[in-house]
Amino acid sequence: MPTNYLIYSDEELFDFVIQNNEQAFVTLYNRYKRPLVDFALNKLDAEEVEDIIHDLFTKLWVNRSEIKINTLFKSYIYKSLRNRIVDFIAHQVNEKKYLDSLAFFGEHIFEQTDYSIREKQFLNELNRLIEKYNPNEKEILKLRMDGYSNQEIADILHLSEKTVRNKYSLIIKDLQGKIKVLSAIFFF
Repeated sequence: MPTNYLIYSDEELFDFVIQNNEQAFVTLYNRYKRPLVDFALNKLDAEEVEDIIHDLFTKLWVNRSEIKINTLFKSYIYKSLRNRIVDFIAHQVNEKKYLDSLAFFGEHIFEQTDYSIREKQFLNELNRLIEKYNPNEKEILKLRMDGYSNQEIADILHLSEKTVRNKYSLIIKDLQGKIKVLSAIFFF
């Protein structure tokens, strides 16, 4: 095996690499590392460039026996780097979209959860207010909330329709101001 690898072309060096010659590989690495870094720095930051070029040469060594180069080594290595840069940028874009969607999802879930908690607290307070009425008034209110008319409620409770209407009207007037306060507390 040769000892001065600097005199060999890239293609000859790669032939030595295929034969597991580490010194030929190191020579190719040293020959192309700086130009590849300069090329990639136009598109990425230095840390990303170092990682990508290191990965490029690692895969070149690991897959050396399967790689078939049908062009100049220089063309192959630059094209490989360009493809890795494109893949890296695409990955970054997809990662950002994914993280943005996670952030949106997280905010949305928080908003839903927060609203659900406030709604539950509001309903608890409303039920607490309703509990202060006498059983007859609570029944009128419950039946009205279930969709019964004043006449139907009067028939069920054996009251006059006018009594049901008056009691319901007084309950609603009393609750109206309190509900506005509760709404302001829990939803604004």
